[in-house]
Amino acid sequence: MLPQERYKKLMDYLNEHGIIKIDKLMEMFGISIETARRDLSYLEKEGLIKKIYGGATIIEQEAKEPANAERLSKNIDEKTAIGQKCADFINDGDSVFLEVGTTVLQVAKALKNKKNLTVITNSIPIVNELMDTDFNIYISGGKIRHGEGSISGTLSMFEMENFHIGKAIIGAGGITLDYGLSDFDIEESLVRRKIIEQSREVILTADSSKFGRNVLAHIAPISAVDLIITDRKLSRETLAEFEDAEVSIVFA
Repeated sequence: MLPQERYKKLMDYLNEHGIIKIDKLMEMFGISIETARRDLSYLEKEGLIKKIYGGATIIEQEAKEPANAERLSKNIDEKTAIGQKCADFINDGDSVFLEVGTTVLQVAKALKNKKNLTVITNSIPIVNELMDTDFNIYISGGKIRHGEGSISGTLSMFEMENFHIGKAIIGAGGITLDYGLSDFDIEESLVRRKIIEQSREVILTADSSKFGRNVLAHIAPISAVDLIITDRKLSRETLAEFEDAEVSIVFA
């Protein structure tokens, strides 16, 4: 079993039970105590658990993701404006990864007048949105997340290794300077991290409601992002903190 699969099953267990002992972890996966300790150290570093004597407990975070239908309509004016602004940073002939998410879907809608784009995505709604364009469109394989239309999992992560991406357009469920980018789904977060690694330029598209909160799964530090596009409702205090950290922010 790959480490990512163990992490997912371990977090599922902790979400249900709240605590795990190291001997239970060894029994679940048939691993040595050294491997069990490395797994716990990795997940603690990711901000998902807290190690205790003989095991670990889950860190309570905002873990419940709003339904997709709710997110599609929430802050729609801001998301539409963000999508249109993001399109200004994408040129004819670019290779672009459009990651799953309701804000990135608005980016896809704003790109239809571009020419000769190569689009890679793990989002079925984005494929459907761009189906009638003349873009070269590639969709990653993997496990479909029902209700979301996203594709993730181990197979999807392996496929990301085959792409050298010019620009990645991503979203996030939470954005802070300390914790960086985070999201609700562990598997999607691992795929998003791989997308970032394979990309020359990373643009984060997120409305202002995502700032100042951490959700379940860590994606990457804020330094992994080249540009953030958000709406003008972002507070002056938050903007100043990000500018002091030399994070580039553009308003839609």
